[in-house]
Amino acid sequence: MAKITIKELESLTANDAGRILREDGNLAGRISVRNDGVSVSFFYRYRWGDQNKESSCGWPRKSLTDIKKVLCPDETPS
Repeated sequence: MAKITIKELESLTANDAGRILREDGNLAGRISVRNDGVSVSFFYRYRWGDQNKESSCGWPRKSLTDIKKVLCPDETPS
């Protein structure tokens, strides 16, 4: 799977609502339409011991770079 890019996020329209973007690893984002435009709720799923966990945050409130730093710190280039 390809990396999610800013260009891809900025090109999203209301017609993309409900679609899920996926990136290598466990990062995914669900596209939705809000009053102020299109947004993407990102989530990162992982296992911690015997439990399934999920962390989340949204774009455009946070930049894609910040989302990747928070949700997948091991995969973000330093």
